[in-house]
Amino acid sequence: MKKKIKALFCVIIFTITIFCGCQSSQVDNLYLDVFESEVVKLVNYSMNFKKNREGEITKVFVNGRIENILNEMITIRITSEFYDKNNEFLGEASYKIFNLRAKQKAGSSTTFNIIYDGNNVDKVNHIKLRAEKTEGYN
Repeated sequence: MKKKIKALFCVIIFTITIFCGCQSSQVDNLYLDVFESEVVKLVNYSMNFKKNREGEITKVFVNGRIENILNEMITIRITSEFYDKNNEFLGEASYKIFNLRAKQKAGSSTTFNIIYDGNNVDKVNHIKLRAEKTEGYN
């Protein structure tokens, strides 16, 4: 009897997850045109689209991991530029990482999460990532 209840519970959760309207789809790494940086290397990244119940794209999530290549602690800003299929610029969003430790030290790599929900978010086709050294809280 307990197994049947657990199975039913799993089916209900699975069904709710499918129809919740918070669907996302992942895009493979071919959609990264450029990664520019003299201070960090891009270890990995992914781009996902969040859709509403009507299937319209409402947000784009860019997530990844970077690693410091310098022999010093740095603060960086990672910027993602969003483009449509005709290579027209749609907008940008950024993420700041404070006190990334020097290369080969514990804490010399970290993750980043960039969210874009600006104009023409539904037209995003590819991105360009840029990481730059910055100071303080700018």
